[in-house]
Amino acid sequence: MIGFAAYGLQSPEAALNDIQRSQFDDQYDVLLVGEKQIPLVIAESNTPITRGVAVMVSESGRNPFSEHGLVQLSTALNNVGWVTMIMPAPTSGFGPAPDQNANANQQADTSNQTPSPGSNGTSDDSVNKASVNRIEQAAFDQHEQQIILQMRAIAEKTRQYNGFFLVIAQGTSAAWLTKIYAQNKLDYPDGMVSISPQWPDRSYNQQLPKWVSQTPMPYLDVYSAADTSWAKATVSQRKIQSLKSLKMMYRQRELIGQTMDSQQYARLGKEIYGWLTHMGW
Repeated sequence: MIGFAAYGLQSPEAALNDIQRSQFDDQYDVLLVGEKQIPLVIAESNTPITRGVAVMVSESGRNPFSEHGLVQLSTALNNVGWVTMIMPAPTSGFGPAPDQNANANQQADTSNQTPSPGSNGTSDDSVNKASVNRIEQAAFDQHEQQIILQMRAIAEKTRQYNGFFLVIAQGTSAAWLTKIYAQNKLDYPDGMVSISPQWPDRSYNQQLPKWVSQTPMPYLDVYSAADTSWAKATVSQRKIQSLKSLKMMYRQRELIGQTMDSQQYARLGKEIYGWLTHMGW
């Protein structure tokens, strides 16, 4: 299995080292998950009345504390009454299977796109079918268990605050948490914001719309033109399946603009605020 270092991605341990070098001790916390130390940044609400806690989980291997990370969303939520808790996702167990190469993976990524309106709806059948399954089962299960442990650990900290419990997750973290909540493997939050959910594995990715429709909590489904083809492949079906299942409080929104810059995070903050206000939060 190819590790995260091969792709220049960052582990939670590396994120902790970065934040320890750049921040004062009172500007971050450490979440203990078994023997692992996960960096955690908590930002208090800027309003007299706190609406609740928003736990934000980054895409696997991405630093949420960077200038392009989820920390950019934190201030917008703090200003409308939310305490935010930001942490990186686990990287344990996750990576492409060892018998695939980069060219096959790139082909599989392209072949999994949903046909655009007006196309003939066909896909490239010349792509090796084996190349579209990238995550080994043992690695998938290991990563899922680790993210469950992290969410259980952070739940203890959220209990220090009154109000709603909101989860905001990106990419593979959004996909895994969607599956976990749909299968009742974890106490579900009051609401979830899913940003570009996806897995780089066709067999799991195709099941994502079903799991979105089966989640028991209100669900804001966010996508953008800059999403990977894996995320784009399920956009329409995520909405269709949720509507067919009569899922309550489901909303899908597209983010316009350059991906995950400060302006787009500001737009995302407004979308989240509008959705929550619509529900009476």
